[in-house]
Amino acid sequence: MAPTVQPPLFSFISDQTLALVLPLIVYWAYSLFFHWVSVQEFPWFEKYRIHDKEEETRNRVSLPEVIKAVIVQQVLQTALGFIVVLADDSDMIFDDEQSLIKYQSWINYALALAGLQTVFSQANVATLAYVCYYYIESLIRFFVAMSFLDTWQYFLHRLFHNVPYLYKHFHSRHHRLYVTYSFGALYNHPFEGFLMDSVGASLAFLLSGMGNRGALVFFSFSTLKTVDDHCGYNLPFNPLQRLFNNNADYHDIHHQHFGIKSNFSQPFGTIWDHVLGTHMSREEANKIIKMREERKAARLSGLNNGNPAKTVSAPTNVKSPSSAYNKDEDPSSSGNNSGNDSHEETDGEMRSAARRLSTVGADTTTTTTIQGSSSVELSGYRELLSTRARVDNGFVSGKGQGKAL
Repeated sequence: MAPTVQPPLFSFISDQTLALVLPLIVYWAYSLFFHWVSVQEFPWFEKYRIHDKEEETRNRVSLPEVIKAVIVQQVLQTALGFIVVLADDSDMIFDDEQSLIKYQSWINYALALAGLQTVFSQANVATLAYVCYYYIESLIRFFVAMSFLDTWQYFLHRLFHNVPYLYKHFHSRHHRLYVTYSFGALYNHPFEGFLMDSVGASLAFLLSGMGNRGALVFFSFSTLKTVDDHCGYNLPFNPLQRLFNNNADYHDIHHQHFGIKSNFSQPFGTIWDHVLGTHMSREEANKIIKMREERKAARLSGLNNGNPAKTVSAPTNVKSPSSAYNKDEDPSSSGNNSGNDSHEETDGEMRSAARRLSTVGADTTTTTTIQGSSSVELSGYRELLSTRARVDNGFVSGKGQGKAL
């Protein structure tokens, strides 16, 4: 039988061109929606905001700079798309009839082995073949593309964090956003964005064997998911955030200093973080946040009282490791980018923490000492960063908890 030419979805634009244009429309439309929600400050949405809006002032880059960098990134993505998707300007040809015949043959063979060939009519077999070819095979290809992109981005993302040169000169740009927002989803160094996003998605498309319509859906969905992961809201009614554990709350932890060596997975699953021990749950993050606030409050109390030595209570339910976390040895610390990605504690933050912690350590027993103006090290704080459990019982909602970040 002769192959059939697949007509485009819309008569005024080819599927190849639509696969390049639609992700751009999705990016700006979805980003503008969350920007509008943020500006309007609807109470219904604000209670799910991960950070207070004023915390955006801690970002090391302005919104116009972010938008400009995103446009550069999208120009590169589109250029690569023309090479990958539009290089062959011939019509997409699919031998649908031949493929359906193959599926019918396989199904008949399976039924014969099971002794069920008399139970199913050939009309039933034809229907099963149709479902397998047009739906199940498409879903499998889509899943293969998602799995490949997750794997590609996890290992590249982790490499950019663990090689000081790559972090300092490339990936640190993205971490100038302490408080993420939708426009910043593709705020990267052009080289990193090209390698991690553009090349990764293109290879996923090619290796999965999907056609132009599959590329249209995959590229658009990947874009939608990336914007949602940076939206800054932990929304219980958002299906993307409920169906995927890798969501805005999960990725926000990675943008905090204490979580910068965790939660590398993006944009779909979290399996590599679980398998390789880099997963941090919201429960673990909140424990660290609480200890940071106690440390800030203790430091501020010592400075305000002008006391050269003052004791402060600290939690005792954290196991001590043989070696402590050392920020200076962390290639993703702020020192590698001259403060561009620094999330250090300011006096204002210390005072804010003090107000939230008017009474520190009411139920604790271990003490630590402030010597002059030196930094306070609450017992167990660095230990928690080094020895926290790597296994999470599942997604823990950050509702009402993000305000402490």
